[in-house]
Amino acid sequence: MKIKKYHFWLLFFFVIFGFTFGMIIWTVKSAVNTPVYEDKSFLSSYHIVDDDYNKMMEDNKQFKQNYDVLFDINSHKVGLEVSDVFLGQRSLKKEHKHRGFLNVGKNSITISVVDKNSSSVVKNAKIELLLTRAIKDNGDLDIKSFEFQDGKYKTIAMVPIKGHWNLTGKISVGNQVGYFFIKTNTSKK
Repeated sequence: MKIKKYHFWLLFFFVIFGFTFGMIIWTVKSAVNTPVYEDKSFLSSYHIVDDDYNKMMEDNKQFKQNYDVLFDINSHKVGLEVSDVFLGQRSLKKEHKHRGFLNVGKNSITISVVDKNSSSVVKNAKIELLLTRAIKDNGDLDIKSFEFQDGKYKTIAMVPIKGHWNLTGKISVGNQVGYFFIKTNTSKK
């Protein structure tokens, strides 16, 4: 029995089809096995942030008009900022203003909230912070327990490993909410 020319074309078609089908199966299997970490910016899912971002920024603007907020993170002072949400982690490699705020191990976080109208310290603020790794969510630190002393909210956060971190959160006073988001990393100490 002699092999005809169309048999080679048929074999070639099945090889190409089989290879293409195999690559599709491999791509789907790889995508299913890849872990997905949900972004928790502003302590909300990205769906909520995407839908309500403009309202959140308007709320933040209103909050900043009524209250002065100052974060002291290991002697690094920063206000109620959200501009880092637009930056990639590579921006930290350059001379970024929030570099090296954290240490591996013990970190002191102090927050002062002052009412601009009465110049009095706000004693009933609800503060929620989340310290999360930029890539994985297995080291997230949910910081909700603050001790109010000397007119400031104080806590200690234990950073387990060196790397890039996002510090995000919100401060509520009554029905007003202010948002906070900075990208930082651990210092080289």
